[in-house]
Amino acid sequence: MDVHSKNQILNQRLSKLQTEFILIDHGLCPDWSRLTHRRRRDTIYLILDGQGKITINGTEIYPKRNNLVLLPRNSMVSLYSENETCYNKYWCEFIMHFDGVSLFDVIDFPYMIELDDISRALELFELLDTLHLRNDAASALQINAALLELISMFLENDERDTSHDAKDNPFADKMKKYIESHIAENLSVKRLASVMNFNEKYFIDVFKDNFRTTPAKYVKTVRLEAAKHELLYSDVKVSSIPGKIGYSSPEKLSKDFKEYTGFSPSKFRRSFK
Repeated sequence: MDVHSKNQILNQRLSKLQTEFILIDHGLCPDWSRLTHRRRRDTIYLILDGQGKITINGTEIYPKRNNLVLLPRNSMVSLYSENETCYNKYWCEFIMHFDGVSLFDVIDFPYMIELDDISRALELFELLDTLHLRNDAASALQINAALLELISMFLENDERDTSHDAKDNPFADKMKKYIESHIAENLSVKRLASVMNFNEKYFIDVFKDNFRTTPAKYVKTVRLEAAKHELLYSDVKVSSIPGKIGYSSPEKLSKDFKEYTGFSPSKFRRSFK
């Protein structure tokens, strides 16, 4: 099926999209922890501050400031946040569906994205906070428009390496395997490009087309995910982890890890192991 035909089918489907706005709120959330439960509504969080852990259908995420989080209806979710570092956030609940079929069962959305600038997302939440108290037609239309714009941000900022472009792709498969098997070594762009016999500029362009991020950012993410795995599923000393995953020092790993998860490596292990 060509791109034009796919777009026509998608547009026809989206033309039948129904949106039901339910609530909007904001503030600090102490005692926020909840055991695994099924979500009855679609929910978006805009994280303003705090740290914790959310598990969505078995996928663990660690939201922090400037993250947007999506909890689709019917997903299995558990929540955890300590009182001393409880989340300050906006959240809204709604339902989006096509004749009862969830939008998020039709289109693959990421559960979490990071925004370089949250000003527009914050503006949309503040707008929803104002509009939901009104009962005129114009406000109802603006509520729908604001929700759709928030939802579109998840696709616009989706940087997952599991994109369709990277599936069944020899370049992507070879790169992923090479990076994972040489994670403790120096993985410069020059070295990675030489694996494919590409010049560096061409390699970067091809890599970004396949992974939707730069080689440096991708390698950093793989290393930090490897650090999470070591902290959760091994008893190796925290000080020994940097050398196993290609970090030059514990201090550098600690800095990057805290930016990535909101926790220091030691606190991450204590909280979640």
